[in-house]
Amino acid sequence: DLLRSRYFNDPKLSELDRVYFSFAAYNAGPGNIRKMRALTKKQGLNPDVWFDNVELVTLQHIGREPVEYVSNISKYYLAYRLYRDNTRKEAPARPSGAGG
Repeated sequence: DLLRSRYFNDPKLSELDRVYFSFAAYNAGPGNIRKMRALTKKQGLNPDVWFDNVELVTLQHIGREPVEYVSNISKYYLAYRLYRDNTRKEAPARPSGAGG
């Protein structure tokens, strides 16, 4: 949360991209990710979007590690959310005020 609030508090960023940039910064350093965003803009890509934009420039200039780190966390988070959402739908409703 510190990385996100200090370095990626730009209102142009979606909440999800703020999280992705924070993960990348945790892995590669916030200064490096700031540089990657600037390079992304120079290359005509969107510096406010991680996937298929800053991700590609980071892969070229820093390497696979931060890209794979963000990708893996994103996959695990998506799997967790799908599981959580499906579990909530399948759970029977509890009667309110039921005592034992």
